[in-house]
Amino acid sequence: MTTEVDFLLIGGGLASATAAKTLREQGAEGSVTILAAEPFLPYHRPPLTKRFLLGKQTPRNLSVLKEVYFRDQNVQVLQGTRALAIEPEHRRVRTDRAGELYYRKLLIATGCRPRRLEVPGAELPGIFYLRTLTDAKDLKRAMAGAQQAGVIGSSFIAMELAATFAEQGIKTTLIAREDRLYSKLDSPEVSAFFADYYSARGIEIIFSETVKAFRGNGRVERVITRSGQEIALDLVVVGIGVDPDLGFLADSGIKVEDGVLVDQYLNTDHPNIYAAGDVAHFFDPVFRRYRRVEHWDNAAKQGRLAALNMLGQRQAYRVVSYFYSHVFDLSFNFLGDTTEVNERVLRGSPKERSFGVLYLGEASGERRLQAMFFLKRPTEEAQAAESLIVNHTDLKGVIDKLPDSAFPLGKLAVQTVLILQGGGALGAFESGVVRALEERGIHPDLVAGISIGAFNAAIIAGNPKNAGAALEAFWQELAIDTPMVPDERLRRQLSSWQSLMLGSPKFFRPRWFLPMLHPAQWPLHWTSFYDPTPVRALLARYVDFKRLKESPVRLLVGAVNVETAELETFDSYNQEITSDHILASGSLPPGFPWTTIDGKHYWDGGIVSNTPLDLVIDLLGCTGRKVYIVNLYPNKNPLPQDLVEVMARRDEIFYSEKIERDIHLQQLLDRYRQLVEEIMGRLEPRLIEQIKHNPLYLQTMGEAPPLAITRIVHEGEEGEPPSKDYDFSRTSIEMHQREGYRIAVQVLDREAAQHV
Repeated sequence: MTTEVDFLLIGGGLASATAAKTLREQGAEGSVTILAAEPFLPYHRPPLTKRFLLGKQTPRNLSVLKEVYFRDQNVQVLQGTRALAIEPEHRRVRTDRAGELYYRKLLIATGCRPRRLEVPGAELPGIFYLRTLTDAKDLKRAMAGAQQAGVIGSSFIAMELAATFAEQGIKTTLIAREDRLYSKLDSPEVSAFFADYYSARGIEIIFSETVKAFRGNGRVERVITRSGQEIALDLVVVGIGVDPDLGFLADSGIKVEDGVLVDQYLNTDHPNIYAAGDVAHFFDPVFRRYRRVEHWDNAAKQGRLAALNMLGQRQAYRVVSYFYSHVFDLSFNFLGDTTEVNERVLRGSPKERSFGVLYLGEASGERRLQAMFFLKRPTEEAQAAESLIVNHTDLKGVIDKLPDSAFPLGKLAVQTVLILQGGGALGAFESGVVRALEERGIHPDLVAGISIGAFNAAIIAGNPKNAGAALEAFWQELAIDTPMVPDERLRRQLSSWQSLMLGSPKFFRPRWFLPMLHPAQWPLHWTSFYDPTPVRALLARYVDFKRLKESPVRLLVGAVNVETAELETFDSYNQEITSDHILASGSLPPGFPWTTIDGKHYWDGGIVSNTPLDLVIDLLGCTGRKVYIVNLYPNKNPLPQDLVEVMARRDEIFYSEKIERDIHLQQLLDRYRQLVEEIMGRLEPRLIEQIKHNPLYLQTMGEAPPLAITRIVHEGEEGEPPSKDYDFSRTSIEMHQREGYRIAVQVLDREAAQHV
């Protein structure tokens, strides 16, 4: 049997189910098929170690999506079907029960398999590995008559199973190869807390020990350790880690390295093949290294991200990974990565069962938060920790304050944001604003720009804390000398016409002055009036694009995909920004041609949004923000008096700031938060504690962070004509710079006086 599939998702877990749901939500046309090796629809695995084994959750409650969803959304799930091999050159997957499947886009989300013990007696009945629903059903039956259980390992799953056995009244012994619990967390404080906590509930813990053999007559009856101890038991669960499920990729040519090797877009070295979830060894732009994360939250996020990128959106992974777990009456979280940690800071009190561990590392001479463990800490503290990690905040000056629970981490996480609109020659106004900000010690942590604002933003990110001088020099080079005329309005009109007809030597050249030696260069085939090639060389003098990723100022620029009409964001933390990305943001038709990057074609981002506050809110999440927005087009202006002014006012309205929707969305979210808190108040305390440690709760609840916005508005100088945005005369450029500085000083001084 041979079948053609538009979107083939290998793996029957959360990542595939989330990807299928995202594909349909995003309007994906064509067939979507999931290959599920198990004879079940995709289900949630975390409850298997706890609520399912304790009889508090049924298989039906575990489903990620109901059966009716797959039917209504035309998503086919081939249950009990495994992939045997992938042949990328033919876009073909061979299966054990469904024949050969040809795909257009492919997602590998096969997860992991439990690592098995290879010792004498390891195959005896009564020894379990828990990964699937079938495993959990078998283990649940074995628990019914068990009196004594052994748990091998100190991983998350092993610790959860030990707690579950103890809650069922089964005498439990935990054997850990390491000298501490939760070895991945690399924290003596966390290990000591849980060792005491488990011991107080009757669980015996044996550290620095391994299994030599299992013994039993037809069924496991005891375990023999390397040191010679014999421990009687009725059942054993092994939780010593997992390995990516990669067997079917052996001859595929797809690169594997502790998982399927993918970039920050979850794309393999084959353009139509992606990987997500536990099996993906992905490049993490937050930590700037390759990682593999084995957790529910990561599988859900990567499943969605992979689907978006399969549809051509090219969105980068840019989140901090979460782990969370429930044992007995405790729930706790861990976020980040401990790979390059060289210092830990204890925050709070383990004795009071409310504490956190901050993991610090060093990079570029800065002290940065790399990870955090937290148990019964405020939601806002978790949100702040996530922000500090993702924004690479330097904590060097406050290390001694971190142990103090009264010292708010949220204060450290506040980001200073500068948003720059597009507006052609009016961008010189932004140059003056930046000089005023720097004189008052205001330096952005993040700068977001659209169109000419993207050019200015790139120079700011490329010249941290010294951007004012660089911007002024850049605009002086862009400026053109024009004839002086006594009448100011006439002077500006003539200057605008000069720019239109002759261009700007270091910015853009009219196509009618370029050679037309080939028919493809004739006006009939033009897609723009000007060639912006000269500005690439100018940008390169003010921005070292190779070092932009290391800048302490994060750069965001937006451009719209010509073919999909999607506004895409280029982020210096997640990708290599080049002059092409900046030019793409300013490729306003029909003046400039589209800019092509990686086979995709972009126009000016201002066509969709000239004030990218929504991009910033989405990126920074629950971070507190002090936002400075430079408006080049005022929202309010007098009624136009002629057709030229009508056209100019139309453009002002089109490109003006439109952030009311973002503010209303924040208000709506606040109301939802209030509703959730009211519902939570009616639940039992233990359930409340579990919900509060769910990553979805941590990332969306808690007190809404402050969003303080300062607007610096270009109101227009006297005699300014409708053609102001393409008047690049030196006189007008310098006038815009002075006006930007003057208005910014007024606004900032007034704001400072209000806070005295």
